[in-house]
Amino acid sequence: MNWLGIGVFIISLVFAGFLIILIPVIKKITATLENTAKVVSQTEESLNELTGEVKLILYNTNETLIDVNEKVRKLNPIFDTIEEVGKASHHVSSTLADYTDKKSLIMKEGINEANNKKAKGFVRALILFYYLKKKKSRPTV
Repeated sequence: MNWLGIGVFIISLVFAGFLIILIPVIKKITATLENTAKVVSQTEESLNELTGEVKLILYNTNETLIDVNEKVRKLNPIFDTIEEVGKASHHVSSTLADYTDKKSLIMKEGINEANNKKAKGFVRALILFYYLKKKKSRPTV
């Protein structure tokens, strides 16, 4: 045998050994791929079931939102009326507050004026009393 034949023989032995070592690995890869295929098919079934339920939930949610929107549209005039009543009551209360402020100012001015009149009257009475007393104390000629 020549060297080329020996080299080819050695390469074929190494290749055969390599195949013998790879056979269990290939079997495990095959088993893993089969399990993966089973999991994928189960996942597809679960997703189909979930998709149906999600569609039902979304349909119910849309129906609920339509109902809520309809009820809110019915309530809008009530809220508008409440807003108008609030504005009117604010206007009335501000007008009443202005009126009472003016009246209290007028009352304060009236009280001050009355106090001034009383003080002037009291001072005039004192002056009159003083003059009368002076006149009595002066001898008449």
